[in-house]
Amino acid sequence: MDASPVVAALFVSLAGLVHIYGGMTAPSPTHMEAETREAPDVAARLVERATGPLVELGARLRANPPRFAITAGRGSSGAASLFAKYLFEQHLGVVTASATPSLSSIYGGKLDLRESLVLAISQSGQSPDLVEYCRAAGGQGALRVGMINVAGSSLEGSVDLALPLEAGLEKSVAATKSCLAAMLLCFGLAAHWRNDSEMIRAFEDSPDLLARALTAEWPGADAFMAGDQPLYTIGRGAGLAIAKEAALKLKETAGLFAQAYSSAEVLHGPFALAGPNLRAVIFAQRDQAWDGLDKIEDAFRQAGSRAMLVSWPPGETHPALELVALLTRFYLLANATTLQRGRSPDHPPMLKKITETR
Repeated sequence: MDASPVVAALFVSLAGLVHIYGGMTAPSPTHMEAETREAPDVAARLVERATGPLVELGARLRANPPRFAITAGRGSSGAASLFAKYLFEQHLGVVTASATPSLSSIYGGKLDLRESLVLAISQSGQSPDLVEYCRAAGGQGALRVGMINVAGSSLEGSVDLALPLEAGLEKSVAATKSCLAAMLLCFGLAAHWRNDSEMIRAFEDSPDLLARALTAEWPGADAFMAGDQPLYTIGRGAGLAIAKEAALKLKETAGLFAQAYSSAEVLHGPFALAGPNLRAVIFAQRDQAWDGLDKIEDAFRQAGSRAMLVSWPPGETHPALELVALLTRFYLLANATTLQRGRSPDHPPMLKKITETR
């Protein structure tokens, strides 16, 4: 992307600050930005406090392997749950499905969850459907693990083992640090379950990784995000979870229509909308999915769409953590885009911090 759109976007951004604040003094960061910037400290707390429980849980799972795993979560926690699914299936060979909490909470049904792992992820730990699903699973001999940010929650009382997200108080409605914490904790669980020294080392190095993510240069990104055109967010493998979280953030904060797709699935119909009125953001990790993600960027460009592929330098960390680093940086971009559109990322219209569903 050439320099002129970047300069134009910078001019618009500065002009907006003058208009909104009456001068060139930088405003205080939003809660969303401030909480995103806490991510390295959150990662450090996880490494320090969660390693012991993860070692024990990993040994337990190796000694008594579950027949399958179920992951459960809503919103950003749902993206973290999908991230866990890809980790468990790719690195452990454990078939993993997304939970259907309504089966217990409103339909009164039951599933055979014997010898399974049920992983529930929730920032608040208060959603009645997740709580009820975990309670029902407990009567069937499943091992229930909760990743929860609020101590003493209802969900904590409904699982066999609670792993704190260690994210601290999160004021912004748009969850950032708690989602990153959940993804890191899922990676740490997979690493210790597999007892993989390289993955464990990558988990231990995550505080430095996220600190570098916060200062990563994405030339032209602000200019790319300007405007009202809808977006596709695209990933492959664990990157699909990142794409889903990115799409959610753009909808709830910036008020932009964004839809997440796998780079394979997007070709099965959604690509028909490619053209000048559609943009695509592609999250590309350095693994076997790289070539396909690079090609999908070219396909969108050839169809007349603007496309932006974001990636991490090769060889610096595990590909799954490359994706977590990209999401960390993307949160800052989503925050800036939201402000540029005259909206508050901390108080999206018609949304609240805790959503209790049945």
